[in-house]
Amino acid sequence: MTYDSPPMEPSLSARGLLVLALSAAACSASEDCADPSECILVADGGTFDPRSRRDTGLPAVRDVPAVVRPSEIVTLELSPLDPSVEVTDTARPSLTFRVRGTQRDGLSRVLTTGVRFTLDDTTLGDLNAATGVFTASGIGGVGRVRVATVDGSALTAETSLTVTAHRAVRGAGVNDAMVAAITGAALAGDATAESPLIDDPLQGAVMPRNVYPPDVQWTPRHPGAGATDIYRVHLERAHATIDAYFVAAAGFRHDWVPGAALWSDFAQSDVGSPIRLTVRVLASGMAFQSAVREFRTVDAFIAGSVYSWSPSRMALTRLDVESAAMVNFLPHPGDTCIGCHSVSRDGQRLAGFLEGSGENLALYDLSRDLTGNPAPTVARQRYSVRRCTSFNADGTRLVSGDCGANPTSDQFSLIDAASGREVMSAAGSPGDGFDPEWSPDGSAIAFTNRMNHLSVTAAMGGDRFGATRVIHEAGSTPDGAVDWHPTWTPDSRWIAFQHGDSRRSGVAMSGGGVRGNLWMVPRDGGTPVALRRASVGGNGFDTWRPIFSPFDSGGYFWLLFTTQRPYGNALAGARGLKQIWVAAINRRPDGTTDPSEVGFYLPGQERVNSLSPYWTPAPCRSTGRGCQTGADCCTGACEADTAGMRVCVPPTAACRPRGQMCERDSDCCMGLACNAARICDFPSPG
Repeated sequence: MTYDSPPMEPSLSARGLLVLALSAAACSASEDCADPSECILVADGGTFDPRSRRDTGLPAVRDVPAVVRPSEIVTLELSPLDPSVEVTDTARPSLTFRVRGTQRDGLSRVLTTGVRFTLDDTTLGDLNAATGVFTASGIGGVGRVRVATVDGSALTAETSLTVTAHRAVRGAGVNDAMVAAITGAALAGDATAESPLIDDPLQGAVMPRNVYPPDVQWTPRHPGAGATDIYRVHLERAHATIDAYFVAAAGFRHDWVPGAALWSDFAQSDVGSPIRLTVRVLASGMAFQSAVREFRTVDAFIAGSVYSWSPSRMALTRLDVESAAMVNFLPHPGDTCIGCHSVSRDGQRLAGFLEGSGENLALYDLSRDLTGNPAPTVARQRYSVRRCTSFNADGTRLVSGDCGANPTSDQFSLIDAASGREVMSAAGSPGDGFDPEWSPDGSAIAFTNRMNHLSVTAAMGGDRFGATRVIHEAGSTPDGAVDWHPTWTPDSRWIAFQHGDSRRSGVAMSGGGVRGNLWMVPRDGGTPVALRRASVGGNGFDTWRPIFSPFDSGGYFWLLFTTQRPYGNALAGARGLKQIWVAAINRRPDGTTDPSEVGFYLPGQERVNSLSPYWTPAPCRSTGRGCQTGADCCTGACEADTAGMRVCVPPTAACRPRGQMCERDSDCCMGLACNAARICDFPSPG
């Protein structure tokens, strides 16, 4: 035991107790010490030499129960060192970290107060700050545990914590003997021509960690594939594995979708590292295993809804991305068909042209229930021709121009988003051509001009417009002579566009279909870069009509596109259909190398053609608007006001963690911001 000042030589009375505080001043356990447990009691009749730690008539001081003040500690030791915890389907064990403090005199003891435990990766589980008890969450990975004193002495100790997660799933009819048989069987040949062929996910695909579970699909290639075959799907990361076992009974489609909770844990384990996927089959006593397929989940969040058009249904549908739920949100738009459409960047307004009784532009409030017959509209105006539109940054104006399929001689026009009526520009023209797209920051409109070149018009606010510039001449780039359907990155610095044969998406033409692929160019022009990795999985010319989502997360922008590439296998997948895929685009492109990653199929789509996707934040109601439940509100809170009417109010609970919906930055926990997609996430770097 040591002291902050030179030791004293106290004398003891004949009777009673002498209480020595750690500062060597006399104290009373009930009066002088802030924490009575931090006093040392020395019995009557003895003498005490704190320098030599000897006493007369008393047990050794090291045997006297006490809790030492943290200020007397010079080093900390954390135990256990580098522990591992294993999580299974039936066990999520806990682990207790302890800390010993070494005093200035060399003695040490366990510290139970005055210290605080922290874990740098809270996804791995809960670490009690006071007790050091760690309880695993089910997510695998490696974290750093740190303990520190809280008295200002700045003493710390650290160790690593490894959590491994091993999960297993059994389909109907699978028993222990089957699992043992396929696990222990010697392979007839690894990745031979008779091994299963993995169809999806694609090799190298990159997806956000919160995306809906992918449908793992494969095609059997061994002879005599039948209903008694046993399959094992194996997903592996450094600290997490999933094994799923199935019998290929009648109706088996050679696919498996992991459960949402199971996939969430796995997708967050070792996030960013490759996932290694194999499929093994045991058939007629012989085992075959696929080649390894690698893909990744990254530390990014996406949410919201994708609105697309189904030509066969002549209707719009909404796909809620996180739940992969397809919603018939507008069954009765007010006419026979609703086609060309756009959605405001905040997800609150939809503009679409109704057809049947004539061409009518209809505007809808997406935060309302639109399932009535007919659906309620904000406004409806008759126009002479169907046009393509795009909302400005705050959703108050639409720019309207020709669609690729029905050219006219009319220039772009401005439309008031509240009334649907055309308004005159205060200065200049928004442009002339096809498929205008307003930038997220409202400063420019990109489009294809009448010569099929990619062009940009400056938008200066107040319905004023500057000069139009061609930023890419279509004929200067290989693989086509038509630029079409530009889309802006969320930071308004780059434009992706379709480049190919026509202003269409794969429509059959004499001599074959429309060729198209994706390119990207700076907003001020320059040499475009082909997004080749985003086109992996097709023939290189079957990727069309890009549209950026509002998300800037995990170091990537997230780009929607339409493609006719095959998806999955012949039973569970889709063939010959135009479907929506998503590709990650590096948010800091260098302008010379391909910034795209291999794409992934957007789960939840119907097996029909899906065109013209728009990805927006989930439609929600702002503070003060009427509501039924908290799910209606951007803040997640719906309460009665002074008049008894239920309205959206600011959050009443704790701050919102990363990935949850928000209305403003103050809704989110410290260090997070409410981004343009209305979810709490790390602020985007400049």
